[in-house]
Amino acid sequence: MQADAPVGILGLGLIGTAFSERLVGADIPVIGFDIDPGRCAKPRENRGTAAASARELADHCRAIVIAVYSGAEAEAAFADLESSPARPAIICTTTCAPDEIIRLAKRAASAGIAFVEAPISGTSAEVRDGTATVLVAGDAAAIDAVDGLLDILCPQRTRIGKVGDASRAKLAINLILQNNRATLAEGIVLAERMGLDGQTFLATARQSAAYSRVMDTKGEKMLNRDFRPQSRLAQTLKDAELILAEAARQGLRLPVTEAQADLLRTAIAIAGPDSDSAAIIEAIRQRPDSTEDSR
Repeated sequence: MQADAPVGILGLGLIGTAFSERLVGADIPVIGFDIDPGRCAKPRENRGTAAASARELADHCRAIVIAVYSGAEAEAAFADLESSPARPAIICTTTCAPDEIIRLAKRAASAGIAFVEAPISGTSAEVRDGTATVLVAGDAAAIDAVDGLLDILCPQRTRIGKVGDASRAKLAINLILQNNRATLAEGIVLAERMGLDGQTFLATARQSAAYSRVMDTKGEKMLNRDFRPQSRLAQTLKDAELILAEAARQGLRLPVTEAQADLLRTAIAIAGPDSDSAAIIEAIRQRPDSTEDSR
């Protein structure tokens, strides 16, 4: 297929849309597809085009970026990709369980499709501005073949070994990130209950030994109750459950992450599944034993 052929985006949620915008901004033609017909308007809004199926992406694109919700959705979509006689390279950015991504890679190898594992560490806003990090794993030749495309999609990246290793690393990274976010939420609520100004506290915390980047990405959103999504609560809980399931397979219990997953479930009940992950703070602000009035 020609080097100037379009790039396909399979999955037009927050991350897929951000990828589409980066490609269009680099003057690379984009074709997008999502099982939700309402989302298929997004590529047109960003000067791309929409496909009628995943098979159509495979027929017309030189590479396809999979950015769907879950490993199960990625595996379901793969059947359509395999049905095409064309063999575009596949870059899978979906956060999957290690066994899911390994199955996909084996299917791709059997079909003669170059496959790169590339989960993203960062929000859609960070993808959009090029500050997210992609964890890249797989065959060196397959990675090298899409190196220029990865430069555009996610300039910050690290290679991490064989297929499956990137997903393993992503789950462990997400564990730290999610628990940092929940701890920041607790710290903000405690500071405010003790009578401190939230903005002053956040600025102080950023200069302290407790600093983490989540203060920059989620602190203001927590203070302002700005829960417009850059990453959704439902997806965060999905990833937390992947983390806990993988830990269980390793004979390991993660009590902090178990508690954090319960907070996510409470936050979803309060703020809704599509609210930003910063809304975990509402699970602390509005606990049944809380004396603060709900706002």
